[in-house]
Amino acid sequence: MKILHVTPYFAPAWGHGGPVFAVLGLTRELARQGHEVTVMTTNLDGQGLLDVPLGRPVDLDGVEVWYFPIQRPRWYAFSRPLARALHEQVGRFDLVHVHTIFWWPTTVAAFSCRRKKVPYIIGPAGSLSPICLSKSYERWWVSLSSRTKKWLYLNTVGNLDLNRASAVHFTAAAEMEAARPLRLRPPGYVVPLGVELGEAEAHSGSFPSPQALPQLRGKRMVLFLSRLNPIKGLDRLIEALGILAARRGDFVFVIAGSGTRAYEEEVRALVRRHRLEDRTVFLGFVEGGSKWALLGEADVFVLSSYHENFGVAVVEAMAAGVPVVISDHVHIHSEVRQAGAGIVTTLDTVEIAAAIGRLLDDERLRKEMGERGRRLARERFTWERVAKDMVQVYAEVLKAGHR
Repeated sequence: MKILHVTPYFAPAWGHGGPVFAVLGLTRELARQGHEVTVMTTNLDGQGLLDVPLGRPVDLDGVEVWYFPIQRPRWYAFSRPLARALHEQVGRFDLVHVHTIFWWPTTVAAFSCRRKKVPYIIGPAGSLSPICLSKSYERWWVSLSSRTKKWLYLNTVGNLDLNRASAVHFTAAAEMEAARPLRLRPPGYVVPLGVELGEAEAHSGSFPSPQALPQLRGKRMVLFLSRLNPIKGLDRLIEALGILAARRGDFVFVIAGSGTRAYEEEVRALVRRHRLEDRTVFLGFVEGGSKWALLGEADVFVLSSYHENFGVAVVEAMAAGVPVVISDHVHIHSEVRQAGAGIVTTLDTVEIAAAIGRLLDDERLRKEMGERGRRLARERFTWERVAKDMVQVYAEVLKAGHR
């Protein structure tokens, strides 16, 4: 099968996080399984640019990647060379998988597919959830002008791009349910994201010694591992840990992640306000073997997000055998609850504190939930399984023909 993936940014942009991580993992595994996989993208990398060859193919683990120069307006990931390449080459593919919405590459890819009568799938990556478009969510990190752009997009070209697609790819059932009010015409398919289980196993037991992090000596580790952003609910988690700290001293809170300087300072202020300075360790951004080694030593993983489209870090924690405490706003909460791999809470701080305390008190429960999580990750969230499920979706789309 010849498959083209279109995304506004790609590895090595932004440390392979978020959508970059998702597209990289999926395309690499599709290539391993024998499919002819191409990625067309830009050299966008946050506020900077990737140092990559432009306008010619680059091999990345068996995936043919084309980077094209970003142009103004940057916020739209505009690139005329990318548009020309799509117009010229899209017809040679069996199917096109477009990742994310609200970007120029999405619109130009969808237009090119419609013109050449090539079926295409759109993966909105959580952007269609009402909370992502509401004022209560956007006040944290998206300006009013951006909200206006989203509204205009969904009521003009976005409506055409989405409703002329052959299918919509959601990463969780909760994400598909959240988009239901939009009444999209194409069929929706749920295919999750994956993790590299081999990395989890290879780095088990290689975390730095207590001498490197003396705060951990004789203590249990409560781990937050994600980007530092208000949407992640750190205010809820830190307040909950403050409640726990008032009656017990047997845990250390480890924060592994980075964000804007302003928000990092806000998090540190929250830690001080709840008197957690002596039991909190800031590790900054952690990746690769260090990340897996850190997960392997954690006793409890917590993600009390206000909204989480999927929750890759949750799956990574489960793959490492760590019991998880997550909010019911993390879209894979139903899978975690059904598997008994952790505790799902509301955003109530007393409830979060009680869930963490319960796991800290019960070593047997931690081990049982950790093993269930490891089993769930192995059975449902490997890239091998995810790619096979996605190929099945591609086959169904091709069988149905171009809409």
